[in-house]
Amino acid sequence: MYYEKPKNKVMVDRNQLEMLCLDQLVPNDHIVRKIENAINFDFIYDYTKDYYCQDNGRPCLDTVILFKIVLINFLFGINSIRKTIEEIKVNMAYRWFLGISMTESVPNYSTFSQNYRRRYSDGKVFKKIFERIIMELHNRNYIDTSILFVDGTHIKASANRNKRTKKQVKIVTDIYHKQLEDEVNEFRELNGRDRYHSDDDEGYTIDDETGEVKEVETKKTKEVTVSLTDPGSGMFVKGQHERQFAYVDMVACDKNGWIVAFDVNPGNMHDSKAFLPFYHEQLKKYKSEIICGDSAFLTALIAKTLQENNTNLLAPYSSPKGKRIEFGKKYFDYLYEIDMFMCPNRKLLVPWNISKDGYIEYKIHKSDCGDCPFKEKCLKNYSFKTVRRHLYDDCLILAREFRLSKEGKEKYKLRKSTIERAFAEGKEKHGLRFTRFRGLKKNRDYRSLLYACQNIKKIALLEFKRANNTNKLSYC
Repeated sequence: MYYEKPKNKVMVDRNQLEMLCLDQLVPNDHIVRKIENAINFDFIYDYTKDYYCQDNGRPCLDTVILFKIVLINFLFGINSIRKTIEEIKVNMAYRWFLGISMTESVPNYSTFSQNYRRRYSDGKVFKKIFERIIMELHNRNYIDTSILFVDGTHIKASANRNKRTKKQVKIVTDIYHKQLEDEVNEFRELNGRDRYHSDDDEGYTIDDETGEVKEVETKKTKEVTVSLTDPGSGMFVKGQHERQFAYVDMVACDKNGWIVAFDVNPGNMHDSKAFLPFYHEQLKKYKSEIICGDSAFLTALIAKTLQENNTNLLAPYSSPKGKRIEFGKKYFDYLYEIDMFMCPNRKLLVPWNISKDGYIEYKIHKSDCGDCPFKEKCLKNYSFKTVRRHLYDDCLILAREFRLSKEGKEKYKLRKSTIERAFAEGKEKHGLRFTRFRGLKKNRDYRSLLYACQNIKKIALLEFKRANNTNKLSYC
């Protein structure tokens, strides 16, 4: 058997001239058409005009085109700006979106990176673009911030994990743990004990805009693993054996899945530590009734902070870490009236001490246990039985009650269609699985465009769907 070319096959004349316009080559339901109909990008001119001289030098490249190139890069999940430019050269839909004719030359791939280095490195334009899209959502009444879903996701850094070194860095205590320490010392003074001596008065980090104290540098140091390629990233332990340098994005979604806030931190920062600054800087203004997170957010300090601002913490149960205590706290009843624990044999454990991290220790000596049938199982070889309770334990109890309520169970189910869906879409379609940029600041800047891109795409699809439904109703 062999293949024979059909004799009546007419070869296409590739040099044939045809009369058409660029608009005819772009399908009516293409995503770039939907975006162009939903969002007017002229606001970018207002945000970028101060970076250019108005009456001197050669004309600059249209700044809307400049930023749309990056939006195409994120929107279609293209791995590099260079590849994006190559796609724009041959893709008529991309040219239509940028307003570049079929014969016009496309900007060089280094144009945006050079502009970023020379003009936009302060990051203000990126932040303003993200905030402008949020404003559009508010103006169209799409956002419902009565409940916010918050989570963190790790993004692989552009760094070789073998190029690393060990470094001694100062331990930084944020202002929220500093306030906890002050309350612990106040508790100790009321109970006739000395204050903890702190080394946290060496230096404060002050916010340039608000003047608020953000962090406190201590004299204590710890050893951390630092990347020689990208020092802004952090070593993230993925599973039991795999380690890699990464960044962690803290993202907040509303009830309808719109991304309303984000922050980028090194990959070795725990979600519970990154949340409180993120909350005070970006989420507190929404005055949400509920903030829903995973088990990493279920800490006493987070619960207290949210409840002080009339917000319920909704987080699943987190089993205690470390070695399990056979005869643990659950066997003891706490008596609020006298601030003591009662054991199954009706003996009282009295407040004894408080740790620096806010845990009150209730103890009883084995001589006070008498002939208790649980004595051997409870005490084992120790002279004291100790039960710990956090200074803010009441806040955790309120969070637990809300989690087990009917409303809490129903609201928590929405995580899979909001924050988890946003992460899944970002990683599968928009290049969020790993980052091509190095440095914490540069990642924050470019992430503004990425998350703005996700919101823009969602706006465009929603507006197109509503317009089609309206047309169908009008036709009927």
